This record gives sequence, structure tokens and C-alpha cells, in this order.
Amino acid sequence: MTPRDRVLAALAGERVDHIPLTIYEGLLPRGETERRLREAGTCLVCRTPMYGVASPNVSTDTSAYSDGRFSYQREVTKTPLGEVSQVRRLGGGYGSSLLCEFPIKRPEDYRVIEFLWRDQQYSPAYENFHSNEERLGGDGVVIGNLGYTPLQHMLILYMGPERFACDMVDCPDLFFGLYETMAERHREQYEISAGSPAEFFIYGDNVTAEMVGAQRFEQYVAPRYNELADILHARGKKLGSHLDGKMVALKQQVARTRLDFIEAFAPFPDGDLPIAEARAAWPDKVIWCNYPSAVHLAADEQIEDATRGMIRDVAPGDRFLVGVTENIPERDWQRSLPIISRILREEGQVGG
Repeated sequence: MTPRDRVLAALAGERVDHIPLTIYEGLLPRGETERRLREAGTCLVCRTPMYGVASPNVSTDTSAYSDGRFSYQREVTKTPLGEVSQVRRLGGGYGSSLLCEFPIKRPEDYRVIEFLWRDQQYSPAYENFHSNEERLGGDGVVIGNLGYTPLQHMLILYMGPERFACDMVDCPDLFFGLYETMAERHREQYEISAGSPAEFFIYGDNVTAEMVGAQRFEQYVAPRYNELADILHARGKKLGSHLDGKMVALKQQVARTRLDFIEAFAPFPDGDLPIAEARAAWPDKVIWCNYPSAVHLAADEQIEDATRGMIRDVAPGDRFLVGVTENIPERDWQRSLPIISRILREEGQVGG
């Protein structure tokens, strides 16, 4: 099987020769080790939106500054109803940044953000899928990508934890009004995505139980999964979500969703739900775990033992993939990934 064939079959719940190893393509620097990993079967993952977004009545100005220690970028988004601003701290690994000032700071900011969503115009961008598939060939898979569900978007990108918690109680009309507007616009994204050539999709939600809570997950996150899943299932397509946080408190809620796979699942020591327990709780879902980040830093023997333990925990190995969804220090990935790849090939055969 090619790496692509193996991953697509595993995501569909079909039999594969051994447990697949995947990595987001942006996390694997090109070079000799990267080439050997691909030749040994490591599959590149390219998450690609199936729609484009235009905002004809919204503009954003950016400016850079420094406090002598860090570099920052301020982004001011302007609409006919006013403007909002946010600040990112630059210089993170792999070109990442940290949002350290959120755009919603006061009640008046809600109407600006709501206008931004109502102004958005969506159009198919299926050429992205075709060009990435042609580029990757058998070395990788292209997965249809959606951003955060509305509630997670509000928490992570618009408010941060403190204002999120306060505004939900102090100004529920504004808070849930924005949520409903975003959910309404997401439905347009669903239809365009479902009409694309992609067969698998990921809602990139970064859910963790202690932030969203079981009740809010059930009321505001799961319905978005289920609505999109129903649309995709009607066309023979499948949906997963990037659930990379602590999951014990959400175990039953996730089980009741119509998600087909759980992507970036965080096993111990990163998460709080053991793989074997997750498998038992979600028998109808494929688990696509993130290899525990801390283990990449361990000694070679510990990496071998951890990988073998993972194989034992998911025996007979069906409906399971190992992925790398977080950056690994340069000094470690060239050592850890070949070990993980070898153990999965030699000892991760799927039985039964």
C-alpha cells in the first residue's frame, strides 16, 4: 500500500497492513531524514479548505512593533460599523504566533464581529484539493479543512477564557447572538465543502474538557459536528474533529456525536484518557492520535517502549492511526520519528 492508500483505508475503517504513521507536512522539514521517512511509509497530511472567503466591506491594517524583548503585530479590522483590533506576539516555532490581545474587549465589539461574519462571501476553492493531491501523489493525503466551530472560535480567537466565561453570563444576548450568526454562516461552508472532491474532513476544534465543559459541548459544539456529519454522510463522506485536549469529562458526549474519527487525540502523558479506554468508549469511531509530544524528547529505548505500549493498547490495531500534529524540536524529530516509523512497520501489523 502507498502511504496515501494506507491512511485513507484506515480512516474508512478498512483493513490495512500496519498502523499508519502521519505528520502534518509543515512539521517535516525537507532533507535526507524526511526522504527516508516518506520512503518507509510516513504519510504527509495536508489540511486544505474547500472554500474561499471574500469580505468586500471589511479591511485589515497591520503594523509591527517591539518591546525590546518580543516582536508584535497589531491587526486593526475596519467595518462600516466600527473597528476591532488584536495583537499577536511573533517568533514562535514553525512561524507560529501567540494571540495576546483579543478583538472582543467590550460589548460594542460584538456588532463589529457580527458584521464581519455577515459580510463574508464564500465560493468553492476545489482547485486547492486537486493541486495538492497532484503535488503529494502517493506520499500524502489531502483532508478537507474547516476552522473552529463557533463556540471554540469565540473562545480561542475572539475573547480568551476570562471574557468568554464572563460574557456568557453577563451579556448572553450578545454572546449567543454572535454564536447563532456564526453557526448560520458555517452552514454555507458545509454545503460548499460537501460538494468538493474531498472525502474526509476535519473540524479543527482544539477542544479540551476543562475549557468547554460537558454541558456546553453537548449544547453548542456537538450540534455543529452532527449537522455537518449528516450532510457529508449523505454524500458518502466522513468527518473528524481535532480533539487534542483532555477528554475524560467529554467521553460520553463525544461517543454520542456522529463524528467518524477523532483526530489529534492526546494519549497519556499529554491527555487524561487512556487509548484503550477511548477505544472502548468510541467503538464506532476511528482514533487518529497525536504521538505524545513529551515522548519525542525521551531516550531511544523509552520511545521504543512507548510505541510498543501503544500498539498493545490498540490491539488488533484496526481503526487506529498515529499522527504528529505538533512541532518537535529539531534535535529530536530526526531521532524519534525513524524509531516510531520502524516499530509501527515491524510490530504494528493489523490483525483480525
